[in-house]
Amino acid sequence: MPANTPEQADPRIPEPRASEHQRVPSLRLVRLDRTTPEVALLREVLPRQRVAPGQRRFVDEAVHTLPRADDDPHRFPYAVVRNDVPLTDRAAVLEACLGFGIIDRVGPLRDLVEDPEHAVLLRAFYVTPEHQGRGIGRAACSAPLLDLLVAAIAPGAAEIVLCVNDGNDAGERTYRSAGFVPTGRRYDAGEHGVQSVFARPVDTGSRPVPRLPEAR
Repeated sequence: MPANTPEQADPRIPEPRASEHQRVPSLRLVRLDRTTPEVALLREVLPRQRVAPGQRRFVDEAVHTLPRADDDPHRFPYAVVRNDVPLTDRAAVLEACLGFGIIDRVGPLRDLVEDPEHAVLLRAFYVTPEHQGRGIGRAACSAPLLDLLVAAIAPGAAEIVLCVNDGNDAGERTYRSAGFVPTGRRYDAGEHGVQSVFARPVDTGSRPVPRLPEAR
């Protein structure tokens, strides 16, 4: 299906030079608050995904977080998808859908940042176990890919914030490699435990957010 929204059309992350099994595929972030055939297929597949057993204490799966996002107008769910696999049927989506995340315009931001009106919260993010260790999480959280999605959702946002559980060393390495740094704040997430707050500025690069017509 042709790209028809900003986050579906641009940017595309090129494959870096690396051995074949370590290559990061070209990615796009597909918003799930759209009504398109490919979004319908993604919504069918995402609730079947599972995170790695050791990560379940850190992040809930889409089967739980996607319905909550649908019920909250401030939350914008998205899928991490390979560019090189057209989403034409369920088998293709199973191959192409690598992960999930939510951009939250409100959430607990008032407890996390000084200027919540100009920040967004990245939450419920994960890469499926079979696609981990290939740099996909870093690429999906880095500028400009994530930042163009944020700019389309919240044009006034200047900062992206996230929370990392104590003991989630793999997650912290991923976020640090994507440019996030600890702010020194701590957040009590209840049953999810105490978390450290990380942040980085929104950086869309020199490219403006593309404004493309919706598919008819």
